[in-house]
This record gives sequence, structure tokens and C-alpha cells, in this order.
Amino acid sequence: MSGAECSPKNLTLSLTIPAITVQDATPLEGDNIRDLTVRKEEEDDGCETDSEDNSIEQDEEIRTKNEPAKFDSSVFESDAAAKATPMSDRNNAIPAEYQAAEDEWEAVETITPGARDTEPTGTGGDVPVIVGSLILYEEVLSHFQSTNLTEYIKDIKTSVQRTALGKLKHYLFGPPKLASELHEERNFVFTLGLCPFDNSCSIHCKILQTVYRQLTGNKFDCPRYGSHWEQIGFQGNDPVTDLRGMGMLALLPALNFLTDNKTLPLAREIYRLSLHETQNFPFFVMSINITRIALQAMREGCLNRECNKRKQVLPILNIFYVGLFYYLFQIWKQQHKTIRDSGFVIKDLEQFAKKHPKQILHNLNLYFAEKKSPKQSPSNSTHRKQAATSHNTNLTFASVCEMKPKAEEPSL
Repeated sequence: MSGAECSPKNLTLSLTIPAITVQDATPLEGDNIRDLTVRKEEEDDGCETDSEDNSIEQDEEIRTKNEPAKFDSSVFESDAAAKATPMSDRNNAIPAEYQAAEDEWEAVETITPGARDTEPTGTGGDVPVIVGSLILYEEVLSHFQSTNLTEYIKDIKTSVQRTALGKLKHYLFGPPKLASELHEERNFVFTLGLCPFDNSCSIHCKILQTVYRQLTGNKFDCPRYGSHWEQIGFQGNDPVTDLRGMGMLALLPALNFLTDNKTLPLAREIYRLSLHETQNFPFFVMSINITRIALQAMREGCLNRECNKRKQVLPILNIFYVGLFYYLFQIWKQQHKTIRDSGFVIKDLEQFAKKHPKQILHNLNLYFAEKKSPKQSPSNSTHRKQAATSHNTNLTFASVCEMKPKAEEPSL
């Protein structure tokens, strides 16, 4: 192409344009215009109707909010009538079940502690909720008299064995023999000492409840187990563990002591001393020891004279128990004994009981005589004070199990 003239080429651009459909734009004429106008007017009328309805609803809602609330006048009438009703009439309108509950509450008895200056603290168990009746000594005695105790007869020991010389000495200088007609009652007393406590027996359980309530003044029964038993002088949560050495006889003289109106004031006076801040002692452990001393005195024949005189055995044992407790009470209070002295006091009490049983009963009779007569005879007071002999101290307390009866002398 050299030397040739360059001539521009004609470029051709081809564009493809899609087809556009154009609707018929024919102007509306005649009836078409009228139809369109009518439809437009109908649409406008419909919008106006809806607007009017909405406006009416809004006006009604506004009026409802602005109008004061209307209440039933009967409500005010009943309230006014209630205010105008006297108080007595309104009380009569209380439902029957509420009135019955109120009457039951008002009928509840006020419980006041009795027979103690110092309230023992702690119950050692659930709060007592059962109110049981106290059992009488006569009822308990009748129960045991009707109970078959023959299984214990073969194990009782109603007397001590003595040597030939001891028998001669006892025959010449000792107490008289027990009358034969009293042997059966004597055997009955010793079988009670072997009769164990029975938890399934309601009589046995009532005895415990009665002595507890008579000492503490409680009107409610207490739980069978718990530290509350220590309040009346047992050594643990179960008082039966202290009864094993004496059986049910450990409770019988105490029950008589606490249910007899003549001796109950003395029992409560001793109990108050057992709660003393410095002179305290376990009341029931002491009681069981005193019962053991009284039974041993009977075994050695020391009470035969009095039993033959009154033709009774168990009542003599009971009153001798009270006399021993009163004698110990005198010594403990007047000589300011403490728990450290208890072992020797019990030992000396046992010796005095065997040598001077008549003196024990005489001192008790003087006490009852003075209670009947407010004016005390100086001679009687001096005589009773002389009976309270002095004792040594610094001896440890002996529990029930440790206090054993006098050893029997071997027989030839």
C-alpha cells in the first residue's frame, strides 16, 4: 500500500431496537367519559362514608372517657347499713365455725408452774402435747396386786444369812420375828423390787408421768425419753436405766410420797432444795437410794416390830421411806451439804436407819405435828436438831448401781 492514498472506510453500526407496544390512546368520548365520572363519584362517596363512621366512633369514645362513672347505689346502701348496725348484731353475724373456734380458744386453761422456786430449763425433747390424768397410788397398788408375780418369788431374799453366833446374837438382842400372817405381804414387797419396768404397760408409764408432773408442776405429759428427766434427778435421758437395781419398787414409795396430800408439801420442799444453786443433788437418784436403804432395813428385820404393831408391811415401808428422806433433808439443809458429801451422807443414813428406825419415824411425826400447829415447841425443835448428827465431807457421790446392800454372812 505504499504510495497509495489511504481513503477512510465507511463504518456502518447496526442497532437492534425492541418493539414497543403502544396502547390505544384513542381519546375517550361520549358514554366512556360518563362511566368514568360515575365510578369516580362512587369512590369519593365511599371514602366520605368511612371517614364519617370513624369520626362518630372517635367522638363516642371521647364522650365515654369524659362522662363520670356510674356505680350501683346498692353497694353504698349495704355499706351504710353495715355501719349503722350495732356491734352486737354484727357479732351475731359471725359464721358458726369462727365462733366455735373462738370459744375453744377462750376455753384453753392457763398453765402455771407450781412447786418450784427455780424453773428448770430445757425440755430435752419435743414439746409435750398430751394432757393425761395423774395416776393414784391406790390404783397402782391394785394393779400390782392383780398381776401375776410368781415368777420372781424364787429369787427374792427376805432375810440375811447369819452364822450360828450371829443367829444367837440376833435372837437374844435383835428385833422380833415378823408375824407369819405378814409373810405374804412381805414377799409381795420384795417381788416388786424384781419386777422390771414395762414400756408397753400404761400403768408403768403413768407412774413416771405422775411423779414428773407432781414435782415440776407441769400440766402436760412429757416425752418418754429426753433430758427433761434430769430435772427431777434421773441420771440420763431414760429414767428406766436408774430403776434396774430396784425394779418398780423404786417408784412406788416415791409415788405415794408425791400423791399423798399429807406428805406432798414435804416432797416439794425437798425438791426445791435439790435445785439449790450450791446444795443441789439429784432428787430421784437420792430417792432410789433411800428406797434401797428402807428395803434392806426390812430384810434385816429392823421394821418387824412396827409391822407387827400395825399389822402392815408396805405402808410401813412407805412411811419409813418418807422418814429417811426427811432425816436426810434435815442434815443436808442444816449442815450445808453439797454433792461432794452425798456418798458419806447416804452411808451414815443407812447405819442410822438400821440402829434407830423408831427415831426416824418419831422425828417425822414431830414434823407433821408442827405443821398442824403453827407454834413450834422449843423442846421438839431442839430434839429434832440433835438427831441430825454431823458428817464428814469430801466423799464422791455414789450412784444407784454403786450402792449395794450389806453383804450376807456365810452360813455354817
